[in-house]
Amino acid sequence: MRTQGLLISIDGTAGTGKSTVGKAVAAKLGYGFLSTGEMYRALAYTVFAKHIDPDDHDGVLAATRAMRFTFARQADATLKMFVDGEYLGAKLHLEEVGNVASRVSTNGEARRVLTEKMREVGETGGIVMEGRDIGTVVFPDADIKFYLDASAEERANRRFKQLKEAGENPNYDEILRLIKERDARDKGRAVSPLKPADDAIIIDTSLLNLQQVIDAVLEKIPHHAS
Repeated sequence: MRTQGLLISIDGTAGTGKSTVGKAVAAKLGYGFLSTGEMYRALAYTVFAKHIDPDDHDGVLAATRAMRFTFARQADATLKMFVDGEYLGAKLHLEEVGNVASRVSTNGEARRVLTEKMREVGETGGIVMEGRDIGTVVFPDADIKFYLDASAEERANRRFKQLKEAGENPNYDEILRLIKERDARDKGRAVSPLKPADDAIIIDTSLLNLQQVIDAVLEKIPHHAS
């Protein structure tokens, strides 16, 4: 029973600002915000730290089942995640963990177990959840579903600018190639392929700045939510 408010899902392609938008919307509503990709990364970190082979189906599944997630809402609306009582923080974003994450996320049974754990977090409502299959698989009954998209070129452009501002020397064509590859992988996978839910509100962010995307999302949320 959703006693705490609405459950809002934000899905979409990589590089559309889903996390930034989700966090801003949650803060405005007084809700919690959770990027479910962090839970996949937490599983990947666990697999990596325990020296489990990412392709060992049963080993990964057992590790997933054993994980205990707890969350604490922060001032900026983010739900700070603890795994078995430990805050993993920057460890989730190690390069090695990213590599393991893309391998363990193809484990259908482990995905199902994580999906159950995500449902436990979101079922009381009062939360904005961002991911790649929240509105289709995790919460097909979410109160409001958004799907953010933008052309691959526009997303490559944003990433290019981001890296340049960080003082790196990025290659636009290479970024574009990787984004297209990732899209193909996300949309083509057998388990939970990336696609908008039938009842999702689709927002093309190609020509919008961040604030315009946030406003477009808030506009569609019934006023009684806030």
